Amino acid sequence: MLVFLYWFLTHPVTAQASFPEHSNYTDLLERAKQENKPLFLIIHQQDEHQFIPFKGSVSKKAKDKLDAQFVAGIVQLHRDDFNHPLHQTFYLNNPIYLFTDKDGIPLLRHNKAVDGAAELEALIDSASTLAKGETLGKLSAQYHKGMRQQSLLKKMLDHYQAFDQYTDQQVLSDYMAQLTVQELNNFETVIFLLSCGPVYNSKTYLLARTNGKMVDSLYATLPLPRRKKINNRIIQQTFREALNKKDLSLAHSAGYFAYQTWTPNYLRGAISQGFYPLEYKRLTRDTVAYVEMARSFYNDRFYRISPDSMSRIDFAQDRQAKFSRRGPVLDSAQHAAFKQSVEKGRPYYLEDQSRNLSYGAKQLLVFAKNNPEALFDAIRWQKKAIDQRPGVAQYHATLAQLLYQVGFYAQAEAEQQQAITLSRSNKRRHQEMQTVLKQIRSRLL
Repeated sequence: MLVFLYWFLTHPVTAQASFPEHSNYTDLLERAKQENKPLFLIIHQQDEHQFIPFKGSVSKKAKDKLDAQFVAGIVQLHRDDFNHPLHQTFYLNNPIYLFTDKDGIPLLRHNKAVDGAAELEALIDSASTLAKGETLGKLSAQYHKGMRQQSLLKKMLDHYQAFDQYTDQQVLSDYMAQLTVQELNNFETVIFLLSCGPVYNSKTYLLARTNGKMVDSLYATLPLPRRKKINNRIIQQTFREALNKKDLSLAHSAGYFAYQTWTPNYLRGAISQGFYPLEYKRLTRDTVAYVEMARSFYNDRFYRISPDSMSRIDFAQDRQAKFSRRGPVLDSAQHAAFKQSVEKGRPYYLEDQSRNLSYGAKQLLVFAKNNPEALFDAIRWQKKAIDQRPGVAQYHATLAQLLYQVGFYAQAEAEQQQAITLSRSNKRRHQEMQTVLKQIRSRLL
């Protein structure tokens, strides 16, 4: 349910990488206002040299059409730049294609790689049509003039959800203030309110759950994908609020709510509960606190947990098996089914654990570069990641850097050599790995 830590999505592509150009978001916005034209943005977090925006080729006709109607650009976001206006406005997981008005207020969001000229032209036409209608920008302008009709607020809240945009909590509060007690006892109304993403345990969240027993009993009847979407929206909104207000307690609230959504899967729940406070400390660069929390988190939640244990608990939850204080209780049929499925699912669990361990190790390279005890923890994590997935070049490169930092230069060279061997299929990465090896040998890393 939670998507951990990465945005690294690779699109199989054959298109040109130079159109549109990578640009600064502020510059694009200023240009749009000057030219009185809407914006077309491709937003991603991948390496600028590796990211290619379109799956298929884009014709000159499509390019000219886009240039004539929109100010276009590719915006590369750094994941840690949480105060960037786009990070503050949208929940971003994968690369997105975003049409906005000249003020940056969305008209159309497309979440899949655009497949060539035909699809791009269709999206241009759709965005142009939508711009003539009742847009979020026009609704927001009415709101800022003091209009508070329930129908206006409802449309704004619908737009926030459609664009996967963080909900303006004041708009949600204004909308809820107009609801009657009878409406707050209507399950469909409550589901709409929760789908808007109220901050966990805020007044709006508690008001939406006025009849908590009714909500809990009927909420369980919703399809699982819808429940996941609602839960994730509440978690994302709460964590965004924590960053906006610089409030660690809200990050803990996001973690606690996430923990509850995983019940009775206590391992996934514990990972979720610990992740949000840890991520808050990482993003706010609280070095001392982050290093202490990270060492505990990655040791307890990944290094000391076997992939098969995680697999067993996930299996038990999916099959709605009983849980005791010691863990899941599988009957004979369930146990037999698990034995059949565990081998098939093991590669996924090995990949998931190794990826998280390697990520934690890389973070300690940043936050604990001069802390030998923390670095030796990171070395243990990275070695386990390599044991589970020995063919990943970057894992060996990360271990090389860790070993270098603690003065194990010969071992660092050996790991970097392995990284070079494994990266031969990627010319640019292969060259980068060779450059790092030279730095290790000259003690200039």
